[in-house]
Amino acid sequence: MTSWTPKLTNVKGTDGTSGSGQYVNANGAVTFTAMVVAKKETTAATGDGFGVTLLVPAKPGSRIVFKLELDGRDADNGKWTGEALIYAGSDGTAIDRLRVTGTSNGAALQNVGHFYGDVEGAVNAEIITVSGSYVAA
Repeated sequence: MTSWTPKLTNVKGTDGTSGSGQYVNANGAVTFTAMVVAKKETTAATGDGFGVTLLVPAKPGSRIVFKLELDGRDADNGKWTGEALIYAGSDGTAIDRLRVTGTSNGAALQNVGHFYGDVEGAVNAEIITVSGSYVAA
């Protein structure tokens, strides 16, 4: 396994997160786990929400869905599951969108666009973990 530092994309202002990840790139396939920890309040620049950089780009034109887990810790004292997407029109350098199951609209998936970090009484960081495999560019 090789280590890398994933970063959030589509961040408005200061990024209060840190990232760590590991991946294997073998025979044209990449298997990875990325973790982003929000210790400071962080907000997405648009309603599309956050994405995450990839160290090894995915094959252009791929549409890929990865497993995502959000541990809300003290912000909301909950855990959510969802998906992380690379859209077919993407250049493959980043996961385009992070989405978790919401409580409205029939529990539809909603874009992750805000981390409380250290505001509104949060004591522990919020943690997003994304894992999966894809074909490298």
